[in-house]
Amino acid sequence: MTTLDAFPDRHVWTLEQHRVTHLTVELGACRLLTWTLEASAEVRLGAWFTLRQADGEERVVDPDEPEQLAPLLTLVGRFLETLTIQRRGDLVLTFSDGTILTAGPHRVRDAWQIQGGGALEGLAYRCEAGGRVPWDSIE
Repeated sequence: MTTLDAFPDRHVWTLEQHRVTHLTVELGACRLLTWTLEASAEVRLGAWFTLRQADGEERVVDPDEPEQLAPLLTLVGRFLETLTIQRRGDLVLTFSDGTILTAGPHRVRDAWQIQGGGALEGLAYRCEAGGRVPWDSIE
């Protein structure tokens, strides 16, 4: 079961059993894919973000530098538990092992995008350059 709690300043999606099954590295971006038998969710990160691992170690990761993406390998096999999308353009992902990934808006490029499939088809957000309201930017 997946739930959406929509507040004026944020949307909070709580996911059940959404295991990260794919990590894709692209030129200047990376993608995390989760899925269950009923639904999938893809998160694309196209600008720097912060990764705080379960042990408390925190680092800023720049997808333009592929070698910095190595810590994301620890997320493969973990469950994505919540997606929090804030009105000002921040994205917070929490994982079953305690890892937290936080991405904010970028001034010249889309910072992140989320797309759901199957039972999560309504899950669609994009943080455009400059940080507009993410739930108003999907056409």
